[in-house]
Amino acid sequence: MTDRSRSTSDTRRSFLRKLSSITVCAAGTVIVGKGAGATHLPETAPDRKKGLHAGEWPAIESFKKIDIHTHISTDADYLREVMEALNLKMFTICNEGLKVDRLAAQVEAAKELAAHPRYYAWATTFGFDGMYDAGWHDQVIAFLRDGFEHDALAVKIWKEIGMEVRDREGRLVQVDDPHFDPILAYVASEGKTLFSHTGDPVHRWLSFGPELERDGWYREGAGLDNRVGRFRGEIAYDAMMLARDRMLHRHPELRVVGCHLGSMAFDVDLVADRLDRFPNLAVETSSATGALMDQAREKVRSLFLRYQDRILYGADISGGVVPTPYLIDMSRLHERKTPAELDSSKQALMRRYRADLAYYATDRPISRRGYVVRGLALSEAVLNKIFYENAVRWVPGIDQGH
Repeated sequence: MTDRSRSTSDTRRSFLRKLSSITVCAAGTVIVGKGAGATHLPETAPDRKKGLHAGEWPAIESFKKIDIHTHISTDADYLREVMEALNLKMFTICNEGLKVDRLAAQVEAAKELAAHPRYYAWATTFGFDGMYDAGWHDQVIAFLRDGFEHDALAVKIWKEIGMEVRDREGRLVQVDDPHFDPILAYVASEGKTLFSHTGDPVHRWLSFGPELERDGWYREGAGLDNRVGRFRGEIAYDAMMLARDRMLHRHPELRVVGCHLGSMAFDVDLVADRLDRFPNLAVETSSATGALMDQAREKVRSLFLRYQDRILYGADISGGVVPTPYLIDMSRLHERKTPAELDSSKQALMRRYRADLAYYATDRPISRRGYVVRGLALSEAVLNKIFYENAVRWVPGIDQGH
């Protein structure tokens, strides 16, 4: 067995061990955790998708919130209505530096959104054209400086570093490559935050299951193998996590927020390990809530209590008045959604936010893929940190207007 195969096998075994912390009994009762402390919940529980009804807990809906991970294409009345109803602000993030036209459109849209600081703030990113040409670093820094001058508060690096960007010899470039050091040093010198989406959840390496089929990034082009086949045989999940760790170690002055719980949401022990080792790291919850539900409740709750100053809330939603998720289909950039589509988007977004709030703020039973979990019932003080105060601390300036 090669080192890469052994690493993947070890990752699979670790992943399956973590899933075993949730047991479904034959009678339909779900046991969260193991042993005497296991919690038995009834099978008949509210569906997570339905969320909470308006006014069920007005104090929770009224405190200030920031969704630290969104992708907003254009301002829309329904987005503002949702944000007013929930006392929410959205942080929209630009990514995909390999797509020049899409990146330019994202940045221009984000600059326009930043003119409404009650509702929006934003993170810029950078492209890779001419990455090994003389002057590339200066060009990137000039691009970032322009973003900062237009109120960008952070810089996003995406999974294309590690999984798509290649060096002159055709090898996949990792996030700890010294070629990025001048850029990361510049971000730190400007007092900005780096948002790091490195790799992907480990199940991407385990099977071609329905979760892969639902992910447009993997479907793009000529079928599933078009992107999955490119990297699964070349780079292991663990290799990218270790590259991210080396980057954190080499840039202790750089404030970093790990997207999607640092791509380690399937195992809160891994998240805790990185938070212990790297004081310059925080994490955010976007696209991670489901994975948290798959683990023992008290273990997850302990993570949020212990690291309550270093976890930020994010939902990873897309929104706007264009009928395409965050400018993916550039040919539809100037189209507009119908009133019915906008209303449907509003209702879906309200359900999504209220469902997330139900999980983090209450102990109510929540349906999850045929089994039942309980919400974390975090205190108001902890909720305030996760939904607002930590964003203000880790992304300075984000509270402007809110």
